[in-house]
Amino acid sequence: MSMTKYLRIGALLTLVLLSPRMFAAEWHEYQSENFTVYSDVSEQRVNKLMRDLERFRRTALSFTGLEEVPENAKLRVFHFRNSTEFEKFSGDQKIAGFYRETWQGPVIFSRDGDHGITGSGLIFHEYVHHLMREHSAMIYPRWYSEGFAELLASAELRKNTVLVGGLPEWRLSAWSKDAPLTIEQLLSPPSLAAENGRDSSRYWNNYYASAWLLTHYLQLGHNAGHPDYRTATENYLRAAAAGDDSVTSFTEYFGKPIADIQREMLSYMRDDIHRYSLEIPEYSYSIPRRALNENERLFLLANQARDLQKSLLAMDYLLQSEEQGLGWSENLTSMAVIEAEKGNFKFGEKILRDVGEYGLVGHLTAANLARYYLLRLQALRQTRKWDEGYYAQAVKYGKLAIQAGPNYLPGYRTLWVVYQLKGESESALQIMLGAHHQQPNHLNLNAAIGFYLAHLGEAALAREYLERVVAWSHSQDLRARAQKLLEHSQ
Repeated sequence: MSMTKYLRIGALLTLVLLSPRMFAAEWHEYQSENFTVYSDVSEQRVNKLMRDLERFRRTALSFTGLEEVPENAKLRVFHFRNSTEFEKFSGDQKIAGFYRETWQGPVIFSRDGDHGITGSGLIFHEYVHHLMREHSAMIYPRWYSEGFAELLASAELRKNTVLVGGLPEWRLSAWSKDAPLTIEQLLSPPSLAAENGRDSSRYWNNYYASAWLLTHYLQLGHNAGHPDYRTATENYLRAAAAGDDSVTSFTEYFGKPIADIQREMLSYMRDDIHRYSLEIPEYSYSIPRRALNENERLFLLANQARDLQKSLLAMDYLLQSEEQGLGWSENLTSMAVIEAEKGNFKFGEKILRDVGEYGLVGHLTAANLARYYLLRLQALRQTRKWDEGYYAQAVKYGKLAIQAGPNYLPGYRTLWVVYQLKGESESALQIMLGAHHQQPNHLNLNAAIGFYLAHLGEAALAREYLERVVAWSHSQDLRARAQKLLEHSQ
């Protein structure tokens, strides 16, 4: 059976099984200053969503006093009209949305509804982390980083003002059975090894709520007649970032015993919790949109499915591609990569050779071609074999992907892994650092560089990258790996 017939039959079966998609509304791409939204929801509702997002971002930057400059990568949002289709990505139709850090940058998935995405505090908790990394070079103590994200994430957007400081609804259960953690407990959280011995979800729910309370008091307590600790907080955070002991320096910079501030904070919680009003105008700039062609829509959704380890869902989308339509090479090579990841290389042999022979390929197609040849090399290495031709092709297309799409990290990632397989560590590091120049605050990229430098025995060079992993990651395993390497390098 020819490849064309295979694809046509696959596409027909997919359309029969998933017939509601045939009547799906047209998808559009919307662009504001700091966000890109892909959606099949009505233009009016998407515009409201984007204006809320821009307003929330301005609120966070205004509250922190951080400079209003663009991020290295716009946050992308996939906003679904159909909750069933959204559930294919989320696994849960009941949630409003979720946030992910990906190799292509930060992404929010959300579904349309009356709840509004700005009420999704857990999504905006993660987005605040992204903003803080993008706009501040400082590495904050964990309690402050998490407490500040909770403080901003519960912001309430009103007509002419934004209220900051409300109780995070998603933490309401934290103090139903447990008292807030003490300041000493916040300053010295359990070691990563000890985390496994706790009721982890219950403990960390309390940790986040308690961090919110302490941060709330230090930032807003003066509005209710309590001492103004904002300058002391700033000085303490700088000292902590410089390596000062978190407990002893707290007393030094705040000028009184921790127990005194603990009593003030609990009094504040009982009687004086204060919300702060900021005048943040509506986002008034135009939000242009353009219709996505069918292959582009399918590629975007398939790419996100692949990132979520949902290869069957990705292939579902790609099999609906319009043959020889605009974007066909990206979709075709994506299918070849998905098959290659399962060990089926014959599927893509002729496809990739034909696509590559045209010479001029975009960065997405080039990245797929590089990935395919990398997978072939990795499969050979398992049998202790090597193919210089596959290596040359992987390097060729990896370089093309970077040249054509300098902000597209998956292209860099494939190329540095190819060099690592060959043992060319210097070339691999050059590519990694080139990617870091494009997106210096990317969590997974900092982890990849830190772990690779540690593998090469360059502990001193690895330290700054591993410290970011410990400070930024919510993955217990990732933090534990980084912390272990840091401890061994001392």
